[in-house]
Amino acid sequence: MGVSFENDTSRGARFRRELRNPSMLTIFIIVAVISIIVFAPFAPGWISTTRESFEAMAKKKEIMEASMSSITAIIPSQISPWLATQADRMINAEGPLDWQAVSFRSGACDADNLSQLPDGKYSTSIRVACVELDRIQQLYSGNCFLASTCKVPEIAKDEIGAAMDTVWLAFSDAGFVLPYREFEQVLP
Repeated sequence: MGVSFENDTSRGARFRRELRNPSMLTIFIIVAVISIIVFAPFAPGWISTTRESFEAMAKKKEIMEASMSSITAIIPSQISPWLATQADRMINAEGPLDWQAVSFRSGACDADNLSQLPDGKYSTSIRVACVELDRIQQLYSGNCFLASTCKVPEIAKDEIGAAMDTVWLAFSDAGFVLPYREFEQVLP
């Protein structure tokens, strides 16, 4: 009994042998071709959605940079009310976004911005308040790490109030008007 083997080298024969016993490369090529055929109709939509998302992110970044530059251009009489707003936000924080809404190291509290203030006790109190609010923000940030467990300790609220009291004292000495805490009605 002899074994005879006919090795047909035509393309058709090689293709049939490859389909009967495919290699990993053949399987990969078949899967890739089928995937391209199936997903090709969706590709233009994905590309346009991706482009629109990147454009929206770029626009958001421009808006954020523009809003940050307006904070850095704050005039001296506006720094105290801005600090008061941020301090109130920290006192009433219900989550990490309220507690760390701003950085007291940059923006209005940036060293370059504060150096433009006229020398005196008003600018000194603003500098001290920025440093104190930053210290308080960093020290008690663990208490407001998660929104579900955010509870600002009373000592933090007292320290924030003390930092703002020094600002309000200097603010009133500089001749600026303190903001009203309650609505006042003028009687006729």
